[in-house]
Amino acid sequence: MAFALAVALPVALLGARSAVAASAADLDEPPVPAPSHPAAPPAVAPRPPAARLPAAPTPPGPPAAPAATPKPAAVASPAPAPRPAPVPEPSGPVPWPTFSPAAGGGGVALAPGRPPSAPPAPSAFDTFASRTKVGAYGQAELFLDGESNATARLPLAALSVEHRPSDAIRIAVAVQVEDGSTVGMQQALVEVEAVRALGFRAGLLIVPVGLGNLAPAPTSYLTVDRPLTDQLIVPSVWRELGVGIFGEVVPGLRYQGAVVSGLDGSAFSATAPLSGGRGDGASLAIHDAAVVGRIELDDLPPGLVVGGGGYVGGASHGIAALSGLRAGVVEADLRYHNHGLDLTAEYARLYVVNSYLANGYLGLLGQSAVPARGRGFYVQAGYDLLHLAAPEAKQELVLFAGYENVDARSEMSPFNYNPPTITGPGQLPPEAPSPAKQFLRGGIDYRPLPSVALKLDLQVALDGQGPPPAPPMVMAGAPGTPRPVGADVADAARGTTRVGLALAFNF
Repeated sequence: MAFALAVALPVALLGARSAVAASAADLDEPPVPAPSHPAAPPAVAPRPPAARLPAAPTPPGPPAAPAATPKPAAVASPAPAPRPAPVPEPSGPVPWPTFSPAAGGGGVALAPGRPPSAPPAPSAFDTFASRTKVGAYGQAELFLDGESNATARLPLAALSVEHRPSDAIRIAVAVQVEDGSTVGMQQALVEVEAVRALGFRAGLLIVPVGLGNLAPAPTSYLTVDRPLTDQLIVPSVWRELGVGIFGEVVPGLRYQGAVVSGLDGSAFSATAPLSGGRGDGASLAIHDAAVVGRIELDDLPPGLVVGGGGYVGGASHGIAALSGLRAGVVEADLRYHNHGLDLTAEYARLYVVNSYLANGYLGLLGQSAVPARGRGFYVQAGYDLLHLAAPEAKQELVLFAGYENVDARSEMSPFNYNPPTITGPGQLPPEAPSPAKQFLRGGIDYRPLPSVALKLDLQVALDGQGPPPAPPMVMAGAPGTPRPVGADVADAARGTTRVGLALAFNF
């Protein structure tokens, strides 16, 4: 009996161990311990148990120690709760959650195995702001003449807004203030440029003739005041209502042309023949349409731009007495800016065909009569002194000098002449051409930034200054009434020897 108990007890213990192993092997999936920290390596799954074999007989011996008996808790461990079907994932370790780069490392955690979400789309306001540009330019001037008379003025200030709803469409609007008091539109247009070689524009356009119109910002020229050629011969800033085309045929070769409203011949004058006749968007003279165009070539060599343009159109402005009055302008210019050198040259000529019609309608006599021809030209050279010391410096200190010759009344119509019986021997008829005026200019132009210029110059009138502005001489009973030109143009036309100081900006 005792022998039978000694044999049965070890066999029973071996059967209990096999039963524990069998219960562990029957689990659906061995539990995987969760990592205690994201940086810890993933837990290794336990090795599956070996195939169960029948227990071999154990030789008799002493009973096993109680410590070797498995703990009841391990045997009675409940199976883990059922989990939802897992999302198919690549083989290998489970990746840790990632973060959206747009959040700068602190964004919202994304699901494991899913790519980061795209950054949020820009708002309508952000898109509008990125395609809109706001700018402004202007200049304050101070002049001191030989008689110590000081004149301060704000000749021009402008505010512009440009918007591109798409890469092919541009909308531009600019408002300008002249003489600190007169407010008007400088331009308001829509451009469509589907291809580089051909674009279309419509609205209030700046006439592309003369450097004063091509670059109206005061930082575009070195002198305190514009050359008289860009004031008396080619009125600046000249704008008209119209439609036009533009484009770049080959790299560097550009053109533009337009059909615009014609001039108002009833506002022509002797001081600045065409200046008062500009429409400036206030009127549309369809019956006196004009044609204007320009072509230019640049970067041959780099920094050089040469071009020219022309304008021709009617100027009757619907007045029967002025039927047949026409006006035209031809102009050529050159600009070079490179290696510290700045060169500028321009020639312009105006035509008033049948000018006697304007003089008869307005009753203008003597030196107040509108001319048949006018012309002007200037050349100017400057060098940036700071370029010698620091070629890469953004600041500029330009020392410049130039010469100008201008005559707004270089030729008169023979129909304007009074009968020679009222002109004494050796005298010119009252409506004879006016003498040309010559000027020397020189000074410095300091630019701490490309958008800011501090100017100081000296203008010397080689032929003396002209008479002060006075009302025009008119014949009584004329159907029309002459209009005075602007005060700034009238003062500039005198050709006074003076010192000028200006602060200009263009942002």
